[in-house]
Amino acid sequence: MRKKLLMRVFMGLMSVGTICSSADAAIVTISALDVRSGGVFGHPNASDVTINGEATLGPTVTADPIDIQMTYSMLDLDGDSTANDAVTFTLRATKFGGDGGSLRIFNQGIDTGFGNLNDVELSVVNVTGTTTDAGNLITFNGFTGATAGAGVGAGIDISSSVEINGTAVTLASPDNGGFRFVTATTTFAPTATVQFDNSVNNNGGTIVARSYDLQFDAVAVPEPSSLAVLGLGAVGIIAVRRRRRR
Repeated sequence: MRKKLLMRVFMGLMSVGTICSSADAAIVTISALDVRSGGVFGHPNASDVTINGEATLGPTVTADPIDIQMTYSMLDLDGDSTANDAVTFTLRATKFGGDGGSLRIFNQGIDTGFGNLNDVELSVVNVTGTTTDAGNLITFNGFTGATAGAGVGAGIDISSSVEINGTAVTLASPDNGGFRFVTATTTFAPTATVQFDNSVNNNGGTIVARSYDLQFDAVAVPEPSSLAVLGLGAVGIIAVRRRRRR
């Protein structure tokens, strides 16, 4: 009998917990977030962009880490078909090893010296924001894709490769008499970091980390009344256990 009572109390708590965590939240992916020393390109909803705290964008920045902070608005993270949510976060680039040169961000992307892209890791930190309508906490689910790029001037073929999270991507383009910049993308299940490593540059052009796919979600914040019910349920379980000991 007491076991059944304990089970009923437990199931009640689980039901309340489910209610507390349920919401119409939607998973949203910001695709191909193109970040360079000049800021964020192709994303008019990205604002207040700074690089290592500096709002003056454009010059090459050589540092480790490189922090690109921004606010991204016009998202629908409540799942209510209203794109009125915004999230502030920092895209952080660091080196995780000693290969390549110094970490830098310039007008083509992020690399470790001209023609080199090794031991570079991207992460997302300092995520802040709540959804406008439901007040849910916005969280970062992970990266779901990334893109490398390579550029070269006239008279040279592009023939490069790099590993993105262990998957090799090839960057190739024959000479056409002018400057060319090509990209290659790979996708993966949500992961906390993206690593670019083991670059091969056969013809002397640039090779960079160019853009990233970022997935965000929203988590419901329990109402105070729901927390009170959970507390009462916990007290009930403790009381039943005490009775069993008598």
